Amino acid sequence: MNSTQDYNDKFSSEYIDLASERVSGRAIDCSDEWFANCSNLVKPGRGVFKEGYFVDTGQWMDGWESRRSYRRNWRVDYTEDCDWCEIRLGIPGVIKGFDIDTNFFRGNAPETVSVEAAYIDDEGSGNTQWTEILSNSAVQPHSQNLFDCQSSKVWTHVRLKIFPDGGVARFRVYGEAKLNRDHFIEHELIDLASVINGGRGISASDMFFSSPSNLIMPNRGLNMGDGWETKRRRDNNNDWAIIKLGLAGTIRKVVLDTAHFKGNYPDQFSLQAAHSNNADGKNLSWKTIIKKTALRADHEHLFIHQLLCSKDDEFTHVRVNIYPDGGISRLRIFGFPNWEAVEKI
Repeated sequence: MNSTQDYNDKFSSEYIDLASERVSGRAIDCSDEWFANCSNLVKPGRGVFKEGYFVDTGQWMDGWESRRSYRRNWRVDYTEDCDWCEIRLGIPGVIKGFDIDTNFFRGNAPETVSVEAAYIDDEGSGNTQWTEILSNSAVQPHSQNLFDCQSSKVWTHVRLKIFPDGGVARFRVYGEAKLNRDHFIEHELIDLASVINGGRGISASDMFFSSPSNLIMPNRGLNMGDGWETKRRRDNNNDWAIIKLGLAGTIRKVVLDTAHFKGNYPDQFSLQAAHSNNADGKNLSWKTIIKKTALRADHEHLFIHQLLCSKDDEFTHVRVNIYPDGGISRLRIFGFPNWEAVEKI
């Protein structure tokens, strides 16, 4: 097992948190949430602690915490004698790893955990078949507990089991998004870059204030922190970010949003695109598809007729260049995907 820092870098740079509230992940059921609600598991951040802040049930906790169960058989029966929380993934996908974070749960963390998964088309069927994808494993209190997952199947739901009871601050389910082609109609225009469709921010010249992965999150940005912003340059260069498209395809429309960026939006931007099987975005041959163009503050910019690529040009990556620096909120790359390159679920 590698160091925590290695795993943090690996999971956050290579995979998507499929369970995150930001992508519509939801805690939909649990065995008990006496002290703290299970909905907290999928919220952003690692959770906070408000010392001395008590509510009716006791110390307020930013996570999911069950009551003391006094279960006597949990070390023998690792299948039933525990508390559990079921989460519907915001993005169905192949799971690569977990971050089971017990931040601030010092004397009330579980001793061990396991994870099960299911593919559910109809949540009302009542015939869910659960498969264990993380066997019972020890966790540390007040720590990020990181685990690899070897499953290669596509899942829509996970169930976190804690033994015998206790609290978890956050539950991250890292993986790769997998689209169901049956959910789309012929000739439907799709945001090829969206995190929902498997897009990822893979590199940038600067991430001082925030990550380029924010550019492809759903909906408009909530505030100035919910975008990509660089520090102020003091040289003659410019900043840039590379997005790997979730779906290879042709590009027909681009939307660049500077929502909330009023005194710090870039003066200009340009957009380049490339096609490559090289997933990390290195050594790509870039083609300019939107020339250097002035931007406006707090504005959603639309580009259709300005596109310099042909309707038949297929791309796998885009590179947004900002001049000289600043912040943008969202980048939408609408086009027609190459469905032949997408595996059926």
